[in-house]
Amino acid sequence: MPKMPKRFAKEPLIEFNPKLPKLSENESKVLKLLVEAAKLIVPIYKLQENQKPLEGIKKAAKKNPAILSPYTVIEEQNGKLVAIPYHVKYADLLKPIAEKLREAAKITENKEFGKALKIQAKVLLDGTYEQASAAWLKMEPYILDISIGPLHHYDDRLFFSKASYHAWVGVIDREGTDRLLNYKAVTLSVRRKTLSPKERIEPKKMKVKVLDVVIFSGIMARTKFVGLNLPIDTNFVEKYGADVTLFNQSNDLRFMEQVLPTFNQIFSKDFKQGFSEEDLRRGYLRYTALHELAHSYLYYKNAAKNLEDLFLCIYELAATILGLRLAGSLLLKDRITDKQLQSMIVAYTSRCIYLMKKGGNGRFMMKYVLGSTIFINFMLESGALRWIDNQIISNFTKIFVSLHDLSNILESLLIQGTRKDAESFINKYASDLS
Repeated sequence: MPKMPKRFAKEPLIEFNPKLPKLSENESKVLKLLVEAAKLIVPIYKLQENQKPLEGIKKAAKKNPAILSPYTVIEEQNGKLVAIPYHVKYADLLKPIAEKLREAAKITENKEFGKALKIQAKVLLDGTYEQASAAWLKMEPYILDISIGPLHHYDDRLFFSKASYHAWVGVIDREGTDRLLNYKAVTLSVRRKTLSPKERIEPKKMKVKVLDVVIFSGIMARTKFVGLNLPIDTNFVEKYGADVTLFNQSNDLRFMEQVLPTFNQIFSKDFKQGFSEEDLRRGYLRYTALHELAHSYLYYKNAAKNLEDLFLCIYELAATILGLRLAGSLLLKDRITDKQLQSMIVAYTSRCIYLMKKGGNGRFMMKYVLGSTIFINFMLESGALRWIDNQIISNFTKIFVSLHDLSNILESLLIQGTRKDAESFINKYASDLS
């Protein structure tokens, strides 16, 4: 049974208690400083959460493009809207974070890690965020891992898609990372044909890792992401590459709170006997891993611009469905079994039903609710899933065929769809666009 983390009421902070590998005295000292730095993100994110939407932003942005930057705070001064860079607005709160990072950089015995920490400290104070992202991507794997600063991940709770401050600190799970590297090698060796390959951007490189998480703060504590593929800027990905990270403790937390209870509610007793808790826990992590890896095939140049506010719903769902399709290549290479593939599908189905029943907490989560609703309704329409006496009956053969059909539709929308096309598709399978 996974250990439950220490949560702080209403605070965007979660401290986990993972079983860590034996660290050296130096690594332990550095880890302590990184955790202290991560905690200092909390007051900045709370200020962001409490910002009030302002009127006239689109009009003001025509004269001042900085208003649209993910890394500015919009304020009204003398009757006009002005954009204040994050590193200026939050300078007093960022200085002690930078000091912690510089202190950790000074004492670490891993010089490359120390260099990246120094760059990260500098970036927090001057706003040259690309420098830090590039430095972390270039760095060789190390046992300690940190990500800290503004995270541009379409957090709609901050108006106009402003980047949200976050931090995570963790220790590399070497066994899990080796498995993820194996998945990467197999799935990325499958050269897929797309409808418009010229529109797709190939990442320069892709780093992958699995972490035992020590702390989440800021948006990470609110969302409890199980996996991330960063950055999301397609120009940056083409230039430097992308970094896939999976979080063991967040996976366990979501599994215990969302997937397992829903699984027990929606499937029959006989069906449930075929899947242990461990089957489903690992299935949830596996499909998340494939979701993040699948993003490498979905970097389409104009998708975000063309689909506008509906982009994230289509993009995230497309990654999950394509990821489950790519599981077929793992099956053919004997990297996973039929049972493990079925566990992924069952875990994802349970997660979808959970989100549909719970509903969205603001526009940010509503995108995932819509994606879940689309998946379930598409599978019901094809006969891959059936509702009988408030329980789901699964036909895995039909599910896999339907995944192929749904994946093609979603990818077509990303390649050449308009917002109107996306809205029409969403209205057919999930009518609530609020």
